[in-house]
Amino acid sequence: MERTVVRCAEGHLFSTATFPLQNLGPGRLGPGRLIRCPLCARLRSSVPADLGTLTGEQIQQALRREAAEFLA
Repeated sequence: MERTVVRCAEGHLFSTATFPLQNLGPGRLGPGRLIRCPLCARLRSSVPADLGTLTGEQIQQALRREAAEFLA
């Protein structure tokens, strides 16, 4: 399953299996989605991370930190 690396409003990097409504684009609903950050354990506005600005180590760490799956 493809994972998306995201950054929460606190700056934490982690991954999620799905990024809800990503196909609707930022023009329609805005770029952020509420996802529970696995590092601070709070619902945070999260956006896809710009992989071009991250090191390989940062990407690997983010892929190991997985957000909880959505129940609804």
